[in-house]
Amino acid sequence: MLRKLLAALLMAQLAGATGGAALAEPPARPPANAVPVNSFDELSRALFACWAPPPGTVGFEITLRFGLTGKGELRGKPLATYSVLSGPPDLQRAFVAAAVLALSDCTPVLMTEAFARVAAARVLTVRFTSSGRET
Repeated sequence: MLRKLLAALLMAQLAGATGGAALAEPPARPPANAVPVNSFDELSRALFACWAPPPGTVGFEITLRFGLTGKGELRGKPLATYSVLSGPPDLQRAFVAAAVLALSDCTPVLMTEAFARVAAARVLTVRFTSSGRET
C-alpha cells in the first residue's frame, strides 16, 4: 500500500512539474551543500538539512532506501521500507511527500572524491521522523 502511495505521489509530482509532457533530461543542479561531505555522518546531516516535517505529524516516521551516484545524485527512486503513519490520508501523503522532497532538494550532495566512491557503492537508508513539540 505504501509503495503504491509513494509511486503515485512521485508520478503526480513529475507530471505536475512537466505539465504532463514527456520528461526531458533536466539541467544539472548545483550541489545542495557548499562543503564536501567525507563521512556517512556528514552525509546524513547534509540530507537532513532539507527535512521539514509537516505540522500535525508528530510520531510519524518513514525509512527510505536509495542510492547515490558518484556525483551525489539520486540513483533511481527512493523505496519506502518502513513507516509509521497515522491520521488522515492527506496528512500521511503530505508526510511522505516531505520526506521524498527532502531527498530531492538536498541532492546532488557534494562529496569528496574518496567518499563518493564509497557512498556510490552502497545502498543507503534514511529514517525521517517527526518528533517533538508542534509549533
